[in-house]
Amino acid sequence: MFDIVTRTILQHYTVNPPSTEDHWYGPWTSILTTLFPTSQGYIITPQRRIPEDSESHIPDFVIEVVRLISSPIQFRTVLIVEVKNSQHWEAGIPSLERQIKRQTDAAFSGTAVSQVYWIGVIGPHWRYGIKEDDGQDPRPLINWHDITHDQASYTDLQALVALIAAM
Repeated sequence: MFDIVTRTILQHYTVNPPSTEDHWYGPWTSILTTLFPTSQGYIITPQRRIPEDSESHIPDFVIEVVRLISSPIQFRTVLIVEVKNSQHWEAGIPSLERQIKRQTDAAFSGTAVSQVYWIGVIGPHWRYGIKEDDGQDPRPLINWHDITHDQASYTDLQALVALIAAM
């Protein structure tokens, strides 16, 4: 399980949806730094990549997880996380999916190699999937979770960590 502070914040925002998405940044940064520690070669990079057609604004909060793969220093994008606020549930799913496609496509023009995983987040709802460098759309690998602070979410996120570690 995640630490008590992260779980408490996630539970609070699930019950009391915040007015802006920036409230979700801290908890998701904590989740990712817990799952992908620097001691294992990962770096968490908020707002790393903005697709060229973004018209100079950032529509959602995007976090990229990169892994150090060799010396001299080279990084490989392994995970993209796209975060929207609670009020976008369920109507915001198509927009989230479009943004994930844009972000994962942009990652392949950068440091991603053959595949990149993604997490889509709308308030407490989340799921993950994969995008392969084959021209196909990103595809979910699990169903939506309705909360993030429970054991089932932690277990599914650990499965994602294993998939990424095996890349």
